[in-house]
Amino acid sequence: MRIIRSEQSWWILLLSREEGLCLQRLALRCGYRIGEICSELECSERYLYEVFTRDIGLPPKEWMRRERMVVARRKLTGGKTPEEVTKDLGFATKSVFRREFLGVYSVPPGQFQRDTWG
Repeated sequence: MRIIRSEQSWWILLLSREEGLCLQRLALRCGYRIGEICSELECSERYLYEVFTRDIGLPPKEWMRRERMVVARRKLTGGKTPEEVTKDLGFATKSVFRREFLGVYSVPPGQFQRDTWG
């Protein structure tokens, strides 16, 4: 397995498949859960960790955390409410989403949205 960057997406190349898988779409479909991604890819978590650190330079959990926040920011910018984003991205509660968003962007999601939309 290899992970490569193509334009604005990460792609997983598997020997068992002729076409690559978009890592961002796979992560979203699997709810940003490493175990589910490993099941989809039919690999161990240890192997996934090795591939991520080799090809991306980050452990899968850290990449998932960052990617999830990029998607959250896009959804908020696109007009989704923090409650909708919480549900869409599989956060346990709105407060968990708020804490995570605040930790990455140094602003709560509601304020980010108000600042974006004016």
